[in-house]
Amino acid sequence: MPSFRTKRGRCHLDGDALRLESSFRGQFRRYREGGLWPTLLLCGSLLSAAVILVTQLLAGDWRPLLFGIGAFLALWVAGRVSNAVRGFTSTTEIPLDAIDHVTAVPGTSGLTRPRFVVAYDANGETKRRYVMMPSRWLSYGDTEFERAKETFRDAGIDVETG
Repeated sequence: MPSFRTKRGRCHLDGDALRLESSFRGQFRRYREGGLWPTLLLCGSLLSAAVILVTQLLAGDWRPLLFGIGAFLALWVAGRVSNAVRGFTSTTEIPLDAIDHVTAVPGTSGLTRPRFVVAYDANGETKRRYVMMPSRWLSYGDTEFERAKETFRDAGIDVETG
């Protein structure tokens, strides 16, 4: 079954469907596979966040924590609403015969990660699904992006460059 690594797991293109596996554990695995520096940066960020959280809790100052949680939730909800309005879904299985085309977006170095936009038909409506790829900062990022393009083409799916 042809597959390739994604940001948080794997994308499988078997005989009849595109299937996405995704988990935060898979994302940590991607960083670990990508080299020492990405792993150290991720661990350092998580440790820093934990230290800040514990420090604020012990100090009894809840306002910065509540502000941070509120800001995070507002941005998360805005992103979800924006995607839904633009016709993006989070479906994990798309029949291959429903896929119209795939657009490869290489991303901007240092700002956005490479991704694929899968345009497909769902009940007479055109929907889209992001397939986020591993960062190009990881040791295998560029290679995996090219491999994913070839995997889509081998499955008979047109890949456009966006």
